[in-house]
Amino acid sequence: MNPGDALPLLRLLADGRFHSGDALATALGLSRATVCQRMDHLEALGIVCHRIRGRGYQLPAPLDLLDPDALRVALADARVTLECLPQVASTNTELLARADALASGHVLVTEWQTGGRGRQGRHWLAPPGQGLTFSLLWRFAGGVGALAGLSLAIGVALARACRECGVDGVQVKWPNDLLLHGRKLAGVLVEVQGDMLGPSVAVIGVGLNVHAAPALDEGQSAAALGEAAGRALSRNDVLCALIRQMTVALRAFEMQGFASFRNDWRDLHAWQGQLVEVIRPDAGRQSGIALDIDDSGALLIEGPTGVSRVLSGDVSLRPA
Repeated sequence: MNPGDALPLLRLLADGRFHSGDALATALGLSRATVCQRMDHLEALGIVCHRIRGRGYQLPAPLDLLDPDALRVALADARVTLECLPQVASTNTELLARADALASGHVLVTEWQTGGRGRQGRHWLAPPGQGLTFSLLWRFAGGVGALAGLSLAIGVALARACRECGVDGVQVKWPNDLLLHGRKLAGVLVEVQGDMLGPSVAVIGVGLNVHAAPALDEGQSAAALGEAAGRALSRNDVLCALIRQMTVALRAFEMQGFASFRNDWRDLHAWQGQLVEVIRPDAGRQSGIALDIDDSGALLIEGPTGVSRVLSGDVSLRPA
């Protein structure tokens, strides 16, 4: 069964109350046996649901699902086109496949992402009601070469949005992660199409943990925004804050490039001035002090032979 087929059932259960099998079957136009099968499918996907004879089905707690209509109203001032899909393998893949037909500012958000892609083949999976997974398509008059540092600028925008939601202490990790108390809060995946001299299009994918911190396949611990908010957060409100800050940042990036974000990024850098190890795409390793970033977004590392520019790779703290 497609995970998206179970979402109508999940929406009925999202209030956290008991619902009888008969009532669910009537509301969905299904047989009791099909409702039972879909409940089995939800549980196989990791969604716990209580079943009590004589009372019906109940989620352990209410589920914070997205409200597409309310989101479109709230984001009217951001000048974006919002598309909500109940389930998709990857929002980035979906937008890239349709990029030629879409206008700048098209946002695709899904309730259930089953095959999200991170950097270097990693996965970002998102069960419904817990985190946010979405992609934003943006067109640039300049070429691909002018987009250096875009993922870092987006990191700054996301940190600003988290602060707007009442969470301080969110930091950035070169080149595309957000950390909260040293644990991974969000990831950014930017994929570009176009010529070196222009025009070009960027699809910016974001995965951010709101209510639950999932296990990560690279062994890193994760954090959730709600842990530090001190109040109940709405995924709808968080998504609006993220998209507004991203569109503001993208318009600034169009005019000034990454240089206008450099100081803010440095102030947010989790490992500024610390000893780090870079694992390059060719599996080579380089250690040194994370000094700074330049106006193109390259990381500057000071090692035994001097300062070098790092253009790609994974960076981790190296124990002193």
